[in-house]
Parts: sequence; C-alpha cells; structure tokens
Amino acid sequence: MFRNGLLMRVFSQHHSMFRRFYCVTGWELQPADGASSYFGLLKSATDAKEVLEFLPAINRTKQDRHVYTLPALKTLFELQKNGKSTLRSDQILKHPRFAELCQNVRFESRTFAMNDITECLKILTYLGVHTNSEIITVLLQLIRHQINDVTLDHIVFLSFILKKLERTPLVEALQIALPMLLQIQIGYKLDHENVQQLVDLLEFVSQHKVNDRTVMNIVSALTLHGTNLSPEQATHALKALAGFYNFLPQYGKLLQNVFEVLERDLDQVPFKMLDYVLKKVLEKNLEHFPMFYHEPFLKRCAQYAVDHDVGLLNALYVLKKLNKISFLHIPLLDYIAAHAGKLSIVPTSGIITIVAGFSNAYYRPENWETIKEEIARNSTITAGTIPWIRYNLELLSLDIFNPQLLAHWLNPQALEANMARNVLVDYLQLTELGQTLRLLYGRQYQGAYPAKHYIEKSVMLMLQNNDHPLLKPLEFAFGGEEYVSTQIVTEQGHVLDHVIAFDADGNPVKICVPAVEGCGIRLEDIRQQTNRLVAVLFLPKSCYAINVNRLRGRFVLHVKTIKALGIPTATVSPVIWSNLPESERIPFLQREIREALQQTT
Repeated sequence: MFRNGLLMRVFSQHHSMFRRFYCVTGWELQPADGASSYFGLLKSATDAKEVLEFLPAINRTKQDRHVYTLPALKTLFELQKNGKSTLRSDQILKHPRFAELCQNVRFESRTFAMNDITECLKILTYLGVHTNSEIITVLLQLIRHQINDVTLDHIVFLSFILKKLERTPLVEALQIALPMLLQIQIGYKLDHENVQQLVDLLEFVSQHKVNDRTVMNIVSALTLHGTNLSPEQATHALKALAGFYNFLPQYGKLLQNVFEVLERDLDQVPFKMLDYVLKKVLEKNLEHFPMFYHEPFLKRCAQYAVDHDVGLLNALYVLKKLNKISFLHIPLLDYIAAHAGKLSIVPTSGIITIVAGFSNAYYRPENWETIKEEIARNSTITAGTIPWIRYNLELLSLDIFNPQLLAHWLNPQALEANMARNVLVDYLQLTELGQTLRLLYGRQYQGAYPAKHYIEKSVMLMLQNNDHPLLKPLEFAFGGEEYVSTQIVTEQGHVLDHVIAFDADGNPVKICVPAVEGCGIRLEDIRQQTNRLVAVLFLPKSCYAINVNRLRGRFVLHVKTIKALGIPTATVSPVIWSNLPESERIPFLQREIREALQQTT
C-alpha cells in the first residue's frame, strides 16, 4: 500500500471529475464459433482489414474470447504500423467490427495483467481512439485501481502514453501519481544492472519533479557502468542530462562517460538522433553550464557530417548549431564549399548560416570566388525576423558589399522602427556597421548612415565598462600612468581600451589629457603629428572562436576600422593572457605593441 495514502488522496481528489463516459456503440450479433480458427488467421493476416472482417461475433459469455481479443488488437497494430493496411487509422475507428473488438477488450480487461493493460492503451492511442472513449477510460481506471502493480518500467512507459492523451482529470491524476510512485519504489525496485532501465528512468526524472535522492540513485547506478553504454543509450542519457534545470556536480562523471561513448561510437548513431542531441547540448548556456562544452564531441559531430556525406542541408543544420557558440571546424566548411553549385536552392536561413560560418572562421576555401558570387547573388534578405545588423557585418567581413540590402536596412524610417525594441547590443553593432561603411567602404557606399544619437548611446554603453585588466601591466611596461590613456573615444564611435603614444625614436610619450567622467578622452585631443599612437584592445572571449584562438570576422573588421584611422592596433586575447605566467606578461605586452608600432614605419 502507499505511504500515508498520498497517492490515493491524489486520485480521490480527482474521482468526482471522471465519472462521465463516452460509450462505444455495441452490436447485437449472434454468437459464432471458430475463435481458434480466427487465431490461426491472425498469424497469416496480410491486411488490417482481414483482422476486422473475420472477427468472431461478440458474446458476453463466450469462454474462448480471451484467445483472440488481445492477439487481434496486437495484430491490427503491427499491420497498421508496418503499412500493411488498406484502411487508414480513422477508417479503422469507424469500422463497426472495431467497436466490437473494443467491447471484447473491455469485457476481458478485468483479467488483464498490467502489461496487457499498458499494451492495449498503447495500441488504442496509436490508432487515435479518443481519450474520453469508454475503452480508454476503463483502461485508465484499471491502472488507477491496480497502481500497486505498476513497476518502474511501467512508470516510464505510461508517462510516454499519457503525454499523447488529452488532458482530463483522470489523465492528470495519473501524471501526478507516477513521479510519486517512482520515489516510493526507487530504493528497492531499481535494477542496478539494467542499463536500459536506468537510462529510461534518467529521462523520466529529467522531465518530472522528483527529490534529489531519487535522481542520485539513478545517476549513481548508471555512472558505475562507466562507458559500457550503447551509442543510442548514450544519446538518450545526454539528452536527459541536458534536460536538468539544476546540474549538480555529482552528475559530472556520468556526463563525461556519455561524451566518451559518443566520441568513440558516434558513427553508429543515425544523423537525426545526432542532430537532436547536439541541439539539446548547445541549447545549454555554456557560461552557466561549462561542463556541457566537450570539444572532442563537438568536433566528432562536425566530422560526422563530412564522413557520412549527409548532404548540404543536413551539414547546414550542424553548422547552424556550431555557429551558436562560434565553434570552428574547417573540414565542415570545406564540405559546404564543395556544394557551392547548390547554394541557389538553399533557403534564407541556410544563407545566413553559411555567411555566419565563414565569417566566424574568417576563412576562404580554394573555390572562394565561386562561393562569394553565389552568396552575393542570394544575399538580399529583408525578412524582419533576421539578426540584420550582425548579418550585414558578417557579409562585409567576407568583403560582400550589397548596396541594395544596406539601403533597405539603413533607411532612416526602417532603422527607427527596427531599433524601437531598444536592445543594447543593437546599438553596439549598429555603430560598428556605420564605422565599417564610413572607413572601409566610403567610396562605394552612397546611402544613409546611422543617426548620431545611436552612436552616442553606443559610446555611453561602452564607457560603462570599468574592467581594464591590462591597465596596470601597461603602465608598468611603458613608464607609468602618464603614458597610458584609457577609454579613448573617436568621432566614429570607437571606444579604444588603451592608447600609448611614441615619439619618432619609439620612446613612450606622456599624455597629459585627463579623462572626463563618463565621456572618456577624445582621440583628437591626444593626437599630435609628432606622435605615433598604438591602440591596445583587450577583446572579450566572445570575439574569438571558442575552440581556436582566432578573431571572428566581425571583429577583424572592427580592428580594420581602427587601423583605417591611422592607428596600429594590438589585440590581446583573454585566453592567452590568462595562460601566461606572471613573469611573461610584461614582455608579451611590450613585444605585441612594438610589433604594432612597426606597422607605421
């Protein structure tokens, strides 16, 4: 019996609500013999229609009805599932003999074991029998009354079936009861050696609210199996782990085991399954869940698309997911490049994915001119839902200049409407777009530029950044705080992290222009003909590919606009900086800045 009668109270609260039944019409037919011969027919049936047409007539007192009732339903299911039927599912439901079969099932159902009940429920749900029908209601009531016979495997299976049924008080009561029942049974019914059951239960608890002890019982048991999981089991386990809202450190070893299995056996996984589990993993915010970033697994997913020749569209599905975290895989880009002749049939979302992929990698394959022409020909995308500023920047980073596209998006009225959502990153990217057009495409671009107030807001936002990890090291490396200026603002809206001035002999020069609170220092105030300036940028990790220390195309473009002002620029990667020993940091900065300075000589 249940502890404290908790589950029974759940049912009793709903009991008054599931009294209404919708009856399946019965048929008054004369009894007929031949159940055993009918059973033989079931074994040789080649069409679902035969199962119904030759069904023995109903008789409430017939002793051998149990011989054909369940087999008939199961045969009907197998034939229909395998496409061996001249009847559609809706035609089966309307067939008069199907109503008789449901009546037979109802009469026999009180003798069914729990396996038979769940099997019938599965078949009737598959065929589309209505949740409020008499037969479905009877089966659900039987489960409610025999709840103590429900095993852990039944819990998982019933949860799957109940999701397919309409929401009714009885269905909801069972859905509430299953997680509670699991918590009661887990301690003494869990089969620690049954890997498939453990994986199924892990999926169940990732989707339902159960206590931490229940989850840990399953996770611990599955972890002890190490990497002895099939590829399919590993994909389901990974999907389940990605589904946990709270990911406890105790789950980490299981996650690593699963990644190792997939890294080893990914070739055995169907593409659709790989695509789905990759989506689930990359939907996790890797800033908050860094344990889901597993570089060998992501690399294997990308290589899978190449090795299995999945086709252009499937390769783009993979690339789109990898673009989300700026993960670079050159062989995948080469594979897509090899399909350049098919780009004209790629949907709009696919063109955006291709542009983002090559821009993120800042990569041009051997047949780049062909690809570039195809992208340019299909690049005019004006759908209001696309990330249009980023898309235009990525096109320009690939040196694809589309005046028609720019004229559409930078039309003052359209721009005002698009910026009305007031997303902060839009102001930063719009300013970058304006800088790129003015400084790199000034001769080609004849259209409107972003209004001044957009640039002013972008500058204000960037000046709010008070994190400058290079400031003290730069001051130490080049003579003191008078030699390093911080947050220098250009007329085009750049906010340069640091600027250092040098004389003609390459010696640092003091800069005696104080910063104005909230306004930074104007570049024009520190620029003198006798001085040579070097900008130093500490770019965040998001400016680089996640797996390769390579600037993404958009940010290469940003550096080019600064250099177009006549200011050589040294960029410092946070990954490289954090990995440098303290003793090497000052020499590193001196070397990088001296190399940048050489660009002006």
